[in-house]
Amino acid sequence: MNYRGEPLDLIPTLDLAQTYPVLECTLSLSYPVDVERLQTAVKTTQTVVPQILSRYNLRWNRFEDQPDGDQQVIEEYDASRDPGRGKLDVLQGPQLKIQVIHHTDYDQLRLIMSRLLTDGEGFKHYLYLLAAAYDGQDLTDFVNERSVRRILNFLRHPHRPLPQSSDTPAAESFPQLAGNVHHHKGEALIPRVESQQLQRLARQQGVTMNVVLLSAYALALFSLTGERRLVIPYQVDLRLHGPVAATNVVQVANLTSQMPVTITVEEGDTLQNVVARTQATMTRLHESLAYLPPLVEINRMSRALPPELVRRLAGKHRESAAISFASFGHVDQTRLNFGNIPVTQIYFAGTYRTMPNFQLTVSAYHDAWTLAFRMLGSEPDYQLGIKILKNVVTQLNQWGHGN
Repeated sequence: MNYRGEPLDLIPTLDLAQTYPVLECTLSLSYPVDVERLQTAVKTTQTVVPQILSRYNLRWNRFEDQPDGDQQVIEEYDASRDPGRGKLDVLQGPQLKIQVIHHTDYDQLRLIMSRLLTDGEGFKHYLYLLAAAYDGQDLTDFVNERSVRRILNFLRHPHRPLPQSSDTPAAESFPQLAGNVHHHKGEALIPRVESQQLQRLARQQGVTMNVVLLSAYALALFSLTGERRLVIPYQVDLRLHGPVAATNVVQVANLTSQMPVTITVEEGDTLQNVVARTQATMTRLHESLAYLPPLVEINRMSRALPPELVRRLAGKHRESAAISFASFGHVDQTRLNFGNIPVTQIYFAGTYRTMPNFQLTVSAYHDAWTLAFRMLGSEPDYQLGIKILKNVVTQLNQWGHGN
């Protein structure tokens, strides 16, 4: 069976030369997981999100069943043999892999999901669905909503013309991650007490935590690279504009847009200065619905043109940036019911990006924030990534303590 892809599923395919489209989640459990029960839970979620076991047809933007293919989703490893990362061939499928890492008295899960099938918030929706299935909840009446049409209709944004295109061909093949390629990852934790202090301070000053994190990121980049004017793509979750009230509806889908945020850092600036300017910029961009034009254009083109042509036209005019930022927001611990096994830690990260392309991701669990990155690069590249993380943490700590 074929499952038609939505127009927004094309967006993650526009920068395939630099970014392999996967998302990653690392989850630590207090006790060992029942792998057979987890396997059953995956099969149960397939009744709601059947695309997880499909391959992706790049030419026609659709997900296709593989009746004779290898549908192994779960892989088991001892802690001593932990591969450190997951491999996912989204063109061949499945669109989900789960690694169970067995430690002496607890397990760690590493979930890798296709960015062609979902976005950051959608990944959380699937995780909640998987936990519900593992917990034995009946998912018979659950449905997955993937279309952006209802949200666009809700916003009633006027039509905007597509920019004039050039004749330069666009690359459409996936990067071959082979040879002497080094995969690196980095994480930095901001503990609960410090995070709560930062959130209180943000509320007092009328700014959002995402703006504070984005500003600290920009200031760290300035400190390490000397770049004064930074254009950082910021992700906007469209679900917030057309929320679904029904409790049986999940949105494992690409329902995220982005808008380029220009941040200027002057010599001698403190985080307080940058936060104030960034919040003003973000407010203006949101009020003008700056994140909608590319969605309207891709949605309009998809009604008349084949996916390959939509991808070529949209890719030529898509604003690209080496530096990016993604917030996965808070993870709802009340929806992570893996039986009676407490989840001690969970954080999300984006895909492996080839340096100098670099993405900082943030996620929160029990009010503790985790900053993370995934990277393809050299050892000096990795050390630079670690310096960025440490610098961001330093900026936040100083701001939280009034320095």
